[in-house]
Amino acid sequence: MTLSQIFTKTFIFAGALALGSTTTIVVPMAHAASGSYFKAELAKPVESTKKIMRGASLKCSDTSCRASKASTADKNMCISIAREFGLITAFSAGDRQFDAKQLEKCNGDKKAVANRQKAERLATN
Repeated sequence: MTLSQIFTKTFIFAGALALGSTTTIVVPMAHAASGSYFKAELAKPVESTKKIMRGASLKCSDTSCRASKASTADKNMCISIAREFGLITAFSAGDRQFDAKQLEKCNGDKKAVANRQKAERLATN
């Protein structure tokens, strides 16, 4: 066997191995991204938006936001959505529904919420 034949067989084997690994990794991630793991209900409607937030595919429309599962803490996703889109009235991560105390932490302290609402009112006038 010549050196070029050895190189060709090695290259083909390495390519097949790489392709198999990519398929194994990408397919489960694509499947995970197709569902809504995070769900948020907003106090005020927003324009339809699609973006990546904290590694998750996020879609918001009217008063509803949905995002795929990501490697971020549930509370961090809640906080990020509140900072970006405003007051959250309900939030769930998988089967776990946030209670009033957890929602308060997502939305920030009462002073921060009041300031945000005041800024929103001024922006619309």
